[in-house]
Amino acid sequence: MNLQTKRMAGSARSRTLTSAALLMLLAAGLATPALAQSWLINPPAQLGRECAYGDCENGFGILEIRTELGTNRYEGTFQDGEFHGHGRYEIMVSRSEQAYYEGDWVMGVREGRGTYWNGVSNLYIGEWRNDLRHGRGAYFFGVQDWKPNRHSEQWLQNNVENYTGEFVDDLYQGYGTYRWPDGERYEGEFYANEKHGNGTFYYSTGTRREQYWQYGRFIR
Repeated sequence: MNLQTKRMAGSARSRTLTSAALLMLLAAGLATPALAQSWLINPPAQLGRECAYGDCENGFGILEIRTELGTNRYEGTFQDGEFHGHGRYEIMVSRSEQAYYEGDWVMGVREGRGTYWNGVSNLYIGEWRNDLRHGRGAYFFGVQDWKPNRHSEQWLQNNVENYTGEFVDDLYQGYGTYRWPDGERYEGEFYANEKHGNGTFYYSTGTRREQYWQYGRFIR
């Protein structure tokens, strides 16, 4: 496969993978501001809430929320009954899979820095604003059997398919790097999840190619 074919194949793969990632985000309630307030498109009804420990109004506590899928659990600090400060929220996304967010909160909204695991295979570590990925972060795909602190963020960036860079309102936007499992990577500018502007494609052979894109369309 020549460099031109390989380069275009790489771009198609990145667009497909981005679409798949968006579907996973939709399933987790992270893809758009409209969905960001709930972690599921159709969240199960709450069956009951109980402060299992401490102060779940203004202080540190453990809140358990029973749903049709199981029991969600928040452990951290509260203000006026809302998650506020630092805490970990574990939420059932199916009867057997559990997602979690651990990090900073502002009145029930993810704000600051935190880690989100979707309960299946995708992991985000980075900054948040208004319940959306916003700022500097890294989004990893195909992570197997994730446990907190199992691998460093640097190890994941070098060994797992991922996008690492700037996010704006949950989208890849600004400067970033998309890395494939075979070690090939694209470093450059993104806009609304698409390559946009100048960038460099690095091949597994060690060669590189300067590129220019407009809204996901290869120009040169």
